[in-house]
Amino acid sequence: MSETIVSNPCHTTRRLLVTGAAIAALALPTIESRAAAGDSAASSAAGAYLAANFAQDANDVAAAARYMAEALKTDPDNPDLIGRAFVLALAGGEMPTAVDLAARLRQSDGGQWLSATLLAADEVRHGRFDSALAGLETIEAYGMAQFVLPLARAWIHAGLGEQAEALDALEPMLGMEGFSSLANLHKGLILDFGGDLDGAGQALAQARGLGNALRLVQALGSVLERSGQVDEARALYDEYAAENPDSLLLEPLLARLDRGEAAPALIGDPVDGLAEALFHIATALNQERASDQAMMVVRVSLHLRPDLELAQMLLAESLVRADRNEEALAIYRAIPDRSPTAWTARLSEANALDRLERTDEAIAVLKALADQRTDQSGPLVRLADLLRGESQFQNAVEAYDRAATRSPQLAEEDWTFLYRRGIALERAKAWQRAENDLVRAIDLNPDHAFLLNYLGYSWIDRGENLAEGEELIRRAIEIEPNDGSIVDSLGWALYRTGRVEEAVTILERAVELRSEDAVINDHLGDALWMAGRRTEARFQWRRALRTADDEEMILTIEDKLARGMVESGIMDGPTTAGEPPAATP
Repeated sequence: MSETIVSNPCHTTRRLLVTGAAIAALALPTIESRAAAGDSAASSAAGAYLAANFAQDANDVAAAARYMAEALKTDPDNPDLIGRAFVLALAGGEMPTAVDLAARLRQSDGGQWLSATLLAADEVRHGRFDSALAGLETIEAYGMAQFVLPLARAWIHAGLGEQAEALDALEPMLGMEGFSSLANLHKGLILDFGGDLDGAGQALAQARGLGNALRLVQALGSVLERSGQVDEARALYDEYAAENPDSLLLEPLLARLDRGEAAPALIGDPVDGLAEALFHIATALNQERASDQAMMVVRVSLHLRPDLELAQMLLAESLVRADRNEEALAIYRAIPDRSPTAWTARLSEANALDRLERTDEAIAVLKALADQRTDQSGPLVRLADLLRGESQFQNAVEAYDRAATRSPQLAEEDWTFLYRRGIALERAKAWQRAENDLVRAIDLNPDHAFLLNYLGYSWIDRGENLAEGEELIRRAIEIEPNDGSIVDSLGWALYRTGRVEEAVTILERAVELRSEDAVINDHLGDALWMAGRRTEARFQWRRALRTADDEEMILTIEDKLARGMVESGIMDGPTTAGEPPAATP
């Protein structure tokens, strides 16, 4: 689970970490040259190094880190090997090892911003703020460092009781497009830590460029409450809840407010403040799809504050993106049931189980959540999406319908819900309801190519609304001209309406775009057969047979290869209208 922190994150973030691949290119030639010269230790190191690369390619970070440590033993002063070992240790959460390697990097080549940040965080963690500040002096403020250094220095100065210097440290970020709101957020947190509620409120109000990000809402709401502006704070919380109806993260806060209990500050000390800042940087990286980098930065955040559950959730999300689902599952399951993040953790647990192909367990988790909170539709929507992915279409429809009963606005205002339910209904052969959902979804979002394609193809395939269906498909192609499934739909529309020669031309283009797609090859085979090009038709059917995985489709193709097509009629083809976007409840 990630929250929006930066409104316009810098697109350079992907290039700003020293990655394992970059270091590998530097380190291996040194080892290989020594091995070629007869250095047995270097030969052993080369083997360990290659084993580390193989383990990393296999997504076994722990093994990669072990092998890299072995390679490093034979050349302990090689800064490239140290750097690679550092990245692997940090990515694997081996924090004592990562801290040691970061210190060695500093001694060998001055280090990079990430290793320097970890060392500073480790000093802060032990209360050594002067040492932390000194360790950052040699790091140049470019790339990601231009965002990390101001935040880190600000909180270190706060730890030294130097509030003026802390605020000065944030000045470079205040003028940066996309990051000024983040700077104002931390300016407000530092002022709040220093006891200036008025100044904190003003700075946090200026951070509203972030929208209603959870941590901003929590920080500003706390300041408002402690300033006696309880009604304003409640209005802020209610606004967040209205914008995020499936989120339960503010429920404990609202319950405390109802009890009349005092609001705590979001940040209790500078250690927490620096952890928060790094969590926000990691969130920005994650939003840029730089999940590997986000994972390493959030590890540093958790090194400072292991109980920061939002950071734990972000780490787990990064692990899921890296296909390290078992590790993510362990994090989700470690979140206690009493935690505000427990609900989101259980939903994410189901996703991790599904990715691990433990689908029955995922279904059980979602059903339990649906029973636990009968006012929440989220578990039912996710359950329906999962069942649809498992081709259990009738069960999916039932889950979608239960979700709509709990949250009627889904079927009135949410085009993605209508699209997904429409697909399940169409596959469950409940066409009239499916058509209603798909038409309503297009009314709500008339420019989504795959939605247009799905309804257009369905009409064509059913022999209904042929002109309207073709028009929808052509609109879809205008939006996504190089999507093979949509181009195939147009070819199939031409074929089903008797324009066989045109269909062949379009379907040949679709095969160029998706050469291994069994359905598209099968469609082209049908069109070629009807165009009298029977040898070519059989060739396409054989290509389709190589990749087909649907038993009914396989039998149909085998029959066509054995007997040809019945020329007096047009055979129906399997639906290829495309799948909906991933669920985002």
